[in-house]
Amino acid sequence: MSFPSALGPWYVVQRINYSGLDVPLYMEYYQHAEEGDGLWTGDKKVALLFMSIQQAARVAQAETAEVRVLTTKEEAREFGRS
Repeated sequence: MSFPSALGPWYVVQRINYSGLDVPLYMEYYQHAEEGDGLWTGDKKVALLFMSIQQAARVAQAETAEVRVLTTKEEAREFGRS
């Protein structure tokens, strides 16, 4: 498996969860939706990694989210890819 680099980055779609005043804010990550699952998860290890900025941007725009760019092996490890 190759790792992301400055010339071949990976992209993650993420957003901050604003679920309520009593619940602390936390980051959610877009995931591949299986039957019965939601589109968002707090688990980085199941976040969907995009290889195309165009695909990630389309999802982020549709979901009112942002795109995070991964360019190092350490960032890939953060998302459970090592």
